[in-house]
Amino acid sequence: MRVIVKDELRARLTCAAHNGSVIAKDILAEIKSPKDVSNVVRGKANHFATKRKRQNGGDGYHRIKIVFTYCNKDTSNENFPDRNNPQAPWFNENRTEADASTFVGCFKNLPEYNDEEMEYFANSICVMSKVSVKLYEKMSDFEDAYRQENYTPVAQFGDSTLHNSCMRHEATARNAADFYYNFAGAKIIIAKDGEGNILGRAIVWPKTIHSKESEVYECAFLDRVYYSHSFVMKLIYNHAEAIGIHLRKLHNDYHSTANFVVMNAPEGYPLPNGEEMEETQMAVKVPASRWHKVGAPYLDTLSFILLKQDGELTLTNYDSIRVIATCRSTNGYADSMRKYCPRCGKLHKECEPICNSCRGELFQETFLGRAITERIVTYKGLRVPASLLKKGRPTPTYALYLQIQKLYNK
Repeated sequence: MRVIVKDELRARLTCAAHNGSVIAKDILAEIKSPKDVSNVVRGKANHFATKRKRQNGGDGYHRIKIVFTYCNKDTSNENFPDRNNPQAPWFNENRTEADASTFVGCFKNLPEYNDEEMEYFANSICVMSKVSVKLYEKMSDFEDAYRQENYTPVAQFGDSTLHNSCMRHEATARNAADFYYNFAGAKIIIAKDGEGNILGRAIVWPKTIHSKESEVYECAFLDRVYYSHSFVMKLIYNHAEAIGIHLRKLHNDYHSTANFVVMNAPEGYPLPNGEEMEETQMAVKVPASRWHKVGAPYLDTLSFILLKQDGELTLTNYDSIRVIATCRSTNGYADSMRKYCPRCGKLHKECEPICNSCRGELFQETFLGRAITERIVTYKGLRVPASLLKKGRPTPTYALYLQIQKLYNK
């Protein structure tokens, strides 16, 4: 008798092998072998299948763990109650449940696997679909990847960072997409199953700047990976490395913002592939397109918005006196740290939009109270001092002020 495997288990093994599991690939080779089951499997185990164990995950999804089952009874024994019944191996009372490692251990010809390979197998077997991973860059791609309606309806037992993402709701997903595409100029790697459900995502920053040994380098950087199953993170890492992205986060979380790993060292880079970088200051010059309408997402790494002296907006992973806002809020908007004066361009922390100096030039105290000394004009429904416009259009400082204001919920 050959090894007997139910169709669902065979399909799961096929998908897991396609999705990168070495163990699944090896087991498929074993069960396809024409050898007698005694030459493939230890003991009397045969008639292999899978069983789903389910937990409620909340927010429209559930967690699934795959348990392996098999019959290890001697069905030919004359004392076996269901002897000669071809269905006997599938009766519940004749079956044994096993976890992934025990199931793998049933096959006598397989090599020893490390913990990482075993964990990869145990998680990848939960997804009965071939996973595709691709780099995307349209605003609609960002929104699709963030909205929870598009997520896979199943996740692994334990942590599912994708389903717990604070940007998964309709309004925040829309703001995140607007920010990444129009304000930040980012791209995104998305992992999908065969039905187009989202299994994972990670923001890609095409041009980050950092210094190393007194030299400045421009590198593509892969940000935190959100996933439904942990093996998806590895798939995204592999794809990022394959398309030439230089760096990724060392720790896949929101706490660690300055530690990275080299995936593809640029020419002349002082560190080899696989080397870890600690306490590295990273910056991204952002295009801040006029099409950016509103909002900002929670950023796991480059969470500070810095305004340089020349008026250039930059995302960074470090604080400084030039930081105007932080992106660590889950409401879909940035939090203001310093105000930018729309008249002179000075950074300040006054209560009003304009700085103290400009306030002194624009207003005078009278016996009726404070009065503005400058002509007031209308621009897009707003009543503003005439000095903020030139030939009916905003001055560069006022235009930048309006751009910055889009980050906030006002």
